[in-house]
This record gives sequence, structure tokens and C-alpha cells, in this order.
Amino acid sequence: MKHILSGFLAFTLCFSSAFAEKPPPIEVRFCPASAVHTYPLESRRDLQSLMLQNVAVINHGEAPFKIDYIELELLQTGHVLDSKKLDGNAIQRAADRGAKLQALGILQQVVFQFCGTDLIPPSIKMAGPTLDRDRALLIASQVFTFSGMRDMLRVRVHGNVGGRATEITGSIPIKSEFATNSYIFPLRGIWFVEVGATLHTAHRWALPEEFALDIGRIGGNGLSRKGDGTRFDDYYAYGVDVLAACDGAVVEAANDQPEDPTAMQRPDESQEAYFARLQKEQAGRLAKGMTAITGNYVMIGHGKNEYSLYAHLQPGSVRVHKGDRVKAGDAIGKLGSSGNSTEPHLHFHVCDSADPLMSAGIPVNFSNVTVQWADVPRPIQSSDVVIAK
Repeated sequence: MKHILSGFLAFTLCFSSAFAEKPPPIEVRFCPASAVHTYPLESRRDLQSLMLQNVAVINHGEAPFKIDYIELELLQTGHVLDSKKLDGNAIQRAADRGAKLQALGILQQVVFQFCGTDLIPPSIKMAGPTLDRDRALLIASQVFTFSGMRDMLRVRVHGNVGGRATEITGSIPIKSEFATNSYIFPLRGIWFVEVGATLHTAHRWALPEEFALDIGRIGGNGLSRKGDGTRFDDYYAYGVDVLAACDGAVVEAANDQPEDPTAMQRPDESQEAYFARLQKEQAGRLAKGMTAITGNYVMIGHGKNEYSLYAHLQPGSVRVHKGDRVKAGDAIGKLGSSGNSTEPHLHFHVCDSADPLMSAGIPVNFSNVTVQWADVPRPIQSSDVVIAK
């Protein structure tokens, strides 16, 4: 649970570019809109994972559109290699969930998860399987695994308008490469990657941090802390220098956010009780704005539409300011537990925008890391022990 957006988003579902001013009567919209990224599941077998974060079917026309079923297809050079069918029951579940999210105000509370208003404009109401005018069906968190390459994801929506069979399609490129710039690990020494881009941990399900790392340190006792863990300096990672992962320019930084020891699990608190309390507290932080989530942070622009985020830093430890130039390996602050943090750790990710939340994550590999016990050199996965030189 040591991630920037945390378990609150397990209930929610994205980021996108602007759409045409005059959309077609019925359209398919994607989030993110430019591409979807894969991440390796098992490198030796060339096994990939892909998450379609959000796709919306929107009816702008006068006539109702009744959706019968939806096909999600993965293509390579125009040939369909994988297909998933969402039947009437699956569509009804998606419709019910979308309406509930909208009724509870989740679309506004975590606007970064829903592409701002680009995916679902304010005038659009969630519905389905029949879409009247200005109604939309939201399909979220669709997972694919495959071996080899795929270059396109296509959505085919089958239904009828006025009793006439109708098919609406939309496509989005699939990218299977890592970030364009070269990155080093943002810490030196031996580290434990608590949360990575695997599907069994929470990062992968949230668009800005889809490929993010939460990084901590394990001691000889097998834990991330000594003592009862009620003090920040009980944690082996606390206070370590955080390093710029790539040459670039600082585009934003914060250095005045407090660390809250009550955000950590109490020694006498059960996991269930702690998670329930955590969700309430995280909702409050979300309402306060971005820095209440990131805490003290540094955002660095590297060119080629790539930005790196270093979050939850110690108060007063940030050494750089907006406009400063940095080199890979420069110390920029100290590892802390500010913002939406459940214990001292570094949240690191690369994304496509200078806004840490209103952005889409980009997979990253590191040039100076050895993954302990890996059969071959490979990208980092959740729960890896890594050595960074």
C-alpha cells in the first residue's frame, strides 16, 4: 500500500488528448488517447502484459444505441491475434459500475484517473447497455497477456440503432518499448522494490503511476524497520540521498510538506482496521490537491516528452529549485515519508507530462541495476531486490 495513489483507487479506474469539436454520432474514446504500453511479465519467454485503462462508448446522436456485445482485439500488422468478448452480462456490470462511480462523485474526486473531462465530458451521463443521447458506457481495466509483439488494439462495439445492426470501431497503437532517454536508478546500493508494474500490486491499475516504483530497504531482521516502526528513523531507508535518474531541468519542486506519523500502521492495529482508516485519510488528502498526495517532490523534464517524479521526500531536504539543471546522479533530496505515504520510501515514475497526476506513465528500464536472483538481465518487477551501482 506504499504507493502514491494507494488503495483508494482500487475502487476507481486515465489521461488523454483533446478530441474533435464535432464528434461522430457514436464514438469510441480511449484513455490514454495516444497509445497503450506493454510491460514484460516474463522476459525469457517474451511474455508481455497490457492494461487497457479506459475506453468509453459515447452516443451523441438522437437515436438510442443498444449495445449487444463488445470485442477487444489485439493485432499485429493488421492480423487479429487475440480477442476478448464482453457479453451482455459483462456490459451490464460495467454500466452499473460507471453509473455508481458518477453518482458518488468519483469522476470528479480522482479526475486524473478519468482523463480530466476529455474521456467523459460533464454533459455526458453514464449508462448502458442502451445509450440514449449524451449517454456513455465505460469499460475499464481490461488486461491482456501474450507472447511476442502486438502493434494495435481495436475495439468493435456491436449493437443496433433503430432496429438496424450497427458496428462502431476504434483503435489505438500498442507500444512495447521503454522510455527513450537513458535512466539510472534513483538510489545507490541494495534496495527492495516494494511495488512495481506487476498486475498483483496497485500501481499498474492507476494511469499516472502504471509503471511506477515504490522503493524501500530491508534490514537484517527481514523487515523495513527496526523497533516498532512508530518513528520515521526506525526505517532503514529514511534519510538516504535521492538521485536524479537522468540529465534534465527541474520543472517543479515542493519542500514544505509535513510528514505525518499517524499515517503509518500502529503496532496494535490490524491490517483490516488500518486499511479502512487509510482509505478515509487518503480521500481527505486527494481533496487537498496534488502536493498533499506527492508530499515534497521533484519533477524533472528530460526532453522527448519524458518527465521523472521523486515523491515523499523529507521536509526541508529538497536541494533543487524550478529551473535548475541537474545531471544523472546528482543528489536532489532525501528519502522521506511526506504526502500520501504509509512509511518512508521513494515513489519514482516516468510519465508524459510535467503534472505528476494529470499524466500517463511510461515504462522505464535502468542502465546500472542488477536484479538479484534474476535468470537473465530483465526489467524490475514488484518485490525484486536490486543492486544499483
